[in-house]
Amino acid sequence: MSAPTDPAGESVALEALLLARARLYALFHKLFGAAPDAAAIEALLGEATADAVDEYAEDDETMRGFGRFLSELAAVEGRAALLEAARDEHVRLLVGPGALPAIPWEAPYRTGEPTVFQEGTLAVRAAYRARGVQPGKMQRVPDDHVALECAFMALEARRSLAQLIACDVCALAAGLRAQQSFAVEHMAGWLGEYAKGLRRSATAVLYPQAAEALAAFVALDATFLAEAALWAEEVSASGEKFEALGAVAGSPEAQMFAAAEEALAALEQAGFTVAVNRDLPPNDGCISFGQAVVAWASSKEEGEQPCA
Repeated sequence: MSAPTDPAGESVALEALLLARARLYALFHKLFGAAPDAAAIEALLGEATADAVDEYAEDDETMRGFGRFLSELAAVEGRAALLEAARDEHVRLLVGPGALPAIPWEAPYRTGEPTVFQEGTLAVRAAYRARGVQPGKMQRVPDDHVALECAFMALEARRSLAQLIACDVCALAAGLRAQQSFAVEHMAGWLGEYAKGLRRSATAVLYPQAAEALAAFVALDATFLAEAALWAEEVSASGEKFEALGAVAGSPEAQMFAAAEEALAALEQAGFTVAVNRDLPPNDGCISFGQAVVAWASSKEEGEQPCA
């Protein structure tokens, strides 16, 4: 993100990315933390996940490929068969009892020793505690397990979103810097090797692709966090005040956003596929663009040559 010239407007773009990364980290946490159930598969193949992946697909071929992979899975009939295969793959790649093709926690990639609760594990625990977090499965699952690291980042992403909405840019900047440090120091350095290990698996139903996407996503996220933290720091230093759209409870914007979210949820629950503007604004500019497209299409049908 560039130096802030329109903090309120720029916060809208930042909010979209914070929402996307919170969803993706939560999804990866669920996938790698337990055998998937029907709800997890539906979330993985849903429109919200596709939109979140698209936020990062423009800048990365791996994320584009993951988006295509999810789209292909979503188009296949027989979700029950996919669920069963994914559950089997989860057990074989992340649980055992056989030898795992790749160890799903961080420390062995740092030391070369395939043991749990090493010094690096305690460093991850310290990073959690510095942010007031203690994993629910502490002492049973290594703190540096891929699922717990994703859960931590999902929680931090939601906190950052709340801080943005509250316009607490000082806390936002500090939180984004902490997440950047965690992504660089505890995730980016080993997830690529982990993904390569899963690719040696005899099957590739879901988890090898998900691991590759996670590694690519974390690398992109580290860059985003550095830029977003700098933006928040500059807004904080400038002393400029702004209110994020929908931040004030009871305001017309907040009521509008709440009503829109309720309507979208109700329509999707009723079986409708809801199209929401993303690349063009929902105003006269979008209408004008549509009129131009219609005019262009009409000229093509009539054999007219477009203006140079």
